[in-house]
Amino acid sequence: MKKLKMVLFFSALTITGCSSTYVGKVSDPSRKVVNVDGYEINVISHVDSDSYESFGGESFGYDALKLKRAQVSAIEKVSGCKVVDSEYSNTFVRTLHAQVKC
Repeated sequence: MKKLKMVLFFSALTITGCSSTYVGKVSDPSRKVVNVDGYEINVISHVDSDSYESFGGESFGYDALKLKRAQVSAIEKVSGCKVVDSEYSNTFVRTLHAQVKC
């Protein structure tokens, strides 16, 4: 029983503190929230400063092209630069990874 409690404790600790989890992304200190075309988009900047990711938007009935445009626009607003390349994450639904050029 004690071993199970230890495993659960360390699992919870890992999930809440890891930036590769949704909880980690929401609590990231670099996260900015931008409203674009009715979508609430979260933008996170990465250490190398020309790499960003955005996530958020509606859960159901969203227009995929409109959401991607909103995510790109949010990254450009936060970074002050132009998105030159982007792709969706294989891990997180509707999370866009982007490179910017100033």
